[in-house]
Amino acid sequence: MKDIIRLSATGIVMCALFAVAMLNTADNSKVSAPLTSEEISWIEFCKARGYDTHDNRDEIINEFLDTWVGSVEEEHAFNNLPAQEV
Repeated sequence: MKDIIRLSATGIVMCALFAVAMLNTADNSKVSAPLTSEEISWIEFCKARGYDTHDNRDEIINEFLDTWVGSVEEEHAFNNLPAQEV
């Protein structure tokens, strides 16, 4: 009888430890930080002009600064973005 009680107690303790371990590991997902307005602007510019977002050539950056920043296209891109939850 003592062995049955000991096994039951050991099983309960193991289940509790397993449950705690599962709960602790389930909350480790990383959520990326929301994009800044500058990043969103650059991404929308590249999408509209067919550029790669990782292409940082001077002529592309100058075109971005000369024609896109503060433009009607940029404002339209911001207005069409989905709402971000806070």
